[in-house]
Amino acid sequence: MNSPERDTLISAQENRDMFDRIANNYDVANRAISMGMDKVWRRKTIELLRPFRGGRYLDIGTGTGDLVFEILDQSANVIIDGIDPSEQMLAIAKDKAEKRGTGDAVSFFTADALDLPMEGGTYDGIVSGFCFRNIECRQKALGEMLRVLKPGGMLVVLEATYPDNPLVRLGYRMYTPFVPLIGKMLGGGTAYKYLMDSIEDFPKPSTVTDMFGAAGFSKVQCKPLTFGTVCIFSGKK
Repeated sequence: MNSPERDTLISAQENRDMFDRIANNYDVANRAISMGMDKVWRRKTIELLRPFRGGRYLDIGTGTGDLVFEILDQSANVIIDGIDPSEQMLAIAKDKAEKRGTGDAVSFFTADALDLPMEGGTYDGIVSGFCFRNIECRQKALGEMLRVLKPGGMLVVLEATYPDNPLVRLGYRMYTPFVPLIGKMLGGGTAYKYLMDSIEDFPKPSTVTDMFGAAGFSKVQCKPLTFGTVCIFSGKK
């Protein structure tokens, strides 16, 4: 059950410790649990961001860096900062960046989404994938994201959501018991049970879009994918 002081089922420290534990098998588990669809979701997320040559971008909750590398795949000569609280996840992201030879184009470092260390108006765009539901105070985080965006900049958030359609929900409920089993087989322990619980606990898409609007974003949209099991939320400064 959520604490009155936070939006999430577990604390930021517990979240950090959990992702440190599962970092080594995180990518493999994602591919298995999503049946490879996570790659498609990330591609569509960055297509909506529309990164342009010479732009500067921020990935909040970058994990092992997959959204950062998708930006690089879709646009040349960009500068990207990827932040995450988990040192172990960032270590894997940095290793990937070194193997790709990204050089100075990409920087990975620890930072808190509730207190971003950047000056206002720094970024042309911000992305976040499967992180927003793990942020303790989501409304405050949205305010920070708005602050560090340049005027006209876009925020795009990819997040797992609980489907509304009764038939899809039935299929979802039949599949979800297998997710913790897959995670456990890959060394994730009980982490993937929490991750599924956090999806059910996450607000409805309409509530999330209202939060974007309350933070000051305009042209707020929600794009459901894969029968509503995932949504891309977006808004402009």
